Amino acid sequence: MNYKGKDFNVAMDLLSKGKAREALAWAEALIESEDESRRLDGFLCRGLVYEDGGEGVCVDLHVALDSYRRVSLIAPSSVAFSNLARVSMKLKDFSRAAKYLGIAAEFEMTPEVILGLALFHEESSPFDGEAAKRLYIRAACKGRFAGFFGYSRVARKLGERGRAFAVDCIRVLLGPAIAVLVGKKSQYQF
Repeated sequence: MNYKGKDFNVAMDLLSKGKAREALAWAEALIESEDESRRLDGFLCRGLVYEDGGEGVCVDLHVALDSYRRVSLIAPSSVAFSNLARVSMKLKDFSRAAKYLGIAAEFEMTPEVILGLALFHEESSPFDGEAAKRLYIRAACKGRFAGFFGYSRVARKLGERGRAFAVDCIRVLLGPAIAVLVGKKSQYQF
């Protein structure tokens, strides 16, 4: 799935500046388009706006979930189902999140899907710290800083302060190399 429409980029720039109401106006205009790729951009943008909220728009995870569901119907992909899983976890609907993560993994086991699975094991009940650590380190090995941070956080929850410190040191030492080799993708999160 490739979101590179000019209007989508304008809306994302507005959203990154906290101007959610203006970004939402762009999203709604895109949704009204006859062009399916523009509607796709519009639903994705609307989902992002309502997921994070901002100036003039309150967070509404149910609207975000509906928007991402529409994205998954127009262009099913790992990214589309990862978005559905992330919002489901925010709604504490872990069974639905697990379903969406499974579908996302069937499309492609991206580092972001791995991070989502790790977060699922960390936040759902029962807490499975060992599974979360394995997945976080796997994401870290694929160049995602969130994998290092997640591993450290879970290790601390498990009382493994030495391991957490070691992973933090590795992150600091390897950070510049990862940033150069992987680029902006290294900062991607679930």
